[in-house]
Amino acid sequence: MSNYTKHHSEEDLSQQSKASNYDEMIKARHEARGEAAKKPEIEWLTENSRKFLSSGYLTEGTTPEVRIREIADRAEEILKIDGFADKFYGYMAAGYYSLASPVWSNFGKKRGLPISCFGSHIDDDMGDILYGQSEVGMMSKLGGGTSGYFGKLRHRGAPVKNNGESSGAVHIMQLFEKMVDVVSQGSVRRGRFSPYLPIDHKDIHEFLEIGTEGNPIQELTHGVTVGNQWMQDMIDGDQDKRAIWAKVLQRRGEIGYPYIFFKDNANNNAADVYKDKNMEIYASNLCTEIMLPTNNRWSFVCVLSSINLLHYDKWKDTDAVETMVYFLDAVLEEFVTKLEAYRDSTNRDDKQTFLFMEKAYNFAKENRALGLGALGWHSLLQSKMLAFDSQEAFNLNSEIFKTIHEKSKKASEELAKLFGEPEVLKGYGRRNTTVNAVAPTTSSAFILGQVSQGIEPIWSNSYVKDIAKIKTTIKNPFLENLLEEKGLNTSAIWKSIRDYDGSVQHLEELTDHEREVFKTYSEIDQMSIIYQAANRQNHIDQGQSLNIMVHPDMPVKDINKLYVTAWKLGLKSLYYQHSMNAAQKFKQKKDCVSCEA
Repeated sequence: MSNYTKHHSEEDLSQQSKASNYDEMIKARHEARGEAAKKPEIEWLTENSRKFLSSGYLTEGTTPEVRIREIADRAEEILKIDGFADKFYGYMAAGYYSLASPVWSNFGKKRGLPISCFGSHIDDDMGDILYGQSEVGMMSKLGGGTSGYFGKLRHRGAPVKNNGESSGAVHIMQLFEKMVDVVSQGSVRRGRFSPYLPIDHKDIHEFLEIGTEGNPIQELTHGVTVGNQWMQDMIDGDQDKRAIWAKVLQRRGEIGYPYIFFKDNANNNAADVYKDKNMEIYASNLCTEIMLPTNNRWSFVCVLSSINLLHYDKWKDTDAVETMVYFLDAVLEEFVTKLEAYRDSTNRDDKQTFLFMEKAYNFAKENRALGLGALGWHSLLQSKMLAFDSQEAFNLNSEIFKTIHEKSKKASEELAKLFGEPEVLKGYGRRNTTVNAVAPTTSSAFILGQVSQGIEPIWSNSYVKDIAKIKTTIKNPFLENLLEEKGLNTSAIWKSIRDYDGSVQHLEELTDHEREVFKTYSEIDQMSIIYQAANRQNHIDQGQSLNIMVHPDMPVKDINKLYVTAWKLGLKSLYYQHSMNAAQKFKQKKDCVSCEA
């Protein structure tokens, strides 16, 4: 054998050995992952969480551990950052993250899209109206929760071509209601749609009748957009405006909505790039936390998920926030590439799908807007024995959301260096126009081991939940720990809590401070909730899903004061007005999972 042949034979063997070692390493890694996924290492995955996930989020036979591993691996595949999957899985296992429903259901799979929060822009011509209707239909078919801005449509009775008269914006909304109603969305959720109309539109009185008894529109949860000048005129005594505002307050008392979108607050405090380029935000989304512009080329899209504030002390000095922002950008990348596959397909159905998702695609590709939110706020306070409206809570609130925003922005700057800036952000040094939005987390909070929802106070210290058709009693774990310490963790005590609608204010065995800490939503001063929301809004580039809980006997002037204060303090929107009103509870079963984080 010549030296040349010998040398190359040895080299080949060496290469084969390296390849073999690498293959073995990869195989070992996959086996280790498989073993890890089998271990019950994820403490927050309670029996209730597993039942809940398997009733609509996971394919049959898939465990949550395996699904989380699939999600983590897919993110690493997109980002091409070695070790990202293990890090993300570790943070998920620690309970730091809550994933949005479409991420659980669709991320890394051939079917469905991993984003489900959209907003459409409807112009005043029949072609655009019909396109918008089809767009909303396609978004609903793909699992989306959608909203639409109808402020550009002419009012009922306005002249149209050929000497006709317009039937008005509200009549057109019936098309959208019917479309969403007939489009199937599979097992995860039914479609939801929210139309928005300016409060000074001539159809506003008709709009405010939506959802009332006998009205042709019953399934749409609608929102009004309100400007600063209108609000000031109303406060200053304009009688017509006061009558309309009174109707808004009346409807919110009866059915919980219309949502209120303060358009000037949203635009004056929008992401820097949108202000610099005069890109107007016309309306919000289905859950009122999204603050993104739309136009005749863009329907907004936002990627949502949340970080668990209960574990703030554990993750605040780690890169958990940055890792989640990287992950959300990977989710957005999959959304874009899935739509590009539809666009480039030879299949007619795929091409049609892209046709009606093109405006959403344009927005996603050119803006890459993210909405990292939070949940477990009240759980964190109770774990520290802090009252919701205490000064310590206010200070912590500011600290947390400042930390989240700074870390999120830093991650977006790193992503821009790695993958580049999108079209809208050229020269800004970021990959994402926005990074934060606080969405509702009703289901997500339950999945994550029953922590408190979003930024809200808890509704009850003990309640019954129907999980996979089995009624289960859920107890506040922090209260349970306190009662155990005090020797009060008895069935008699819990029965008394249930008898008092989940309240502990009757328990004389607790100190005043303990009763303050375990106050429920309806027992907390709602003005504190407004002030706290305004406090954190300084550190959120989009908005917050902010609900208000109002006692049925609360005077209208006090409710009005809450809303005017929210506007004056710069809040961008108000979501539901909750009440103990039975009729309103029935109406509010329309909550949508699509825009949850």
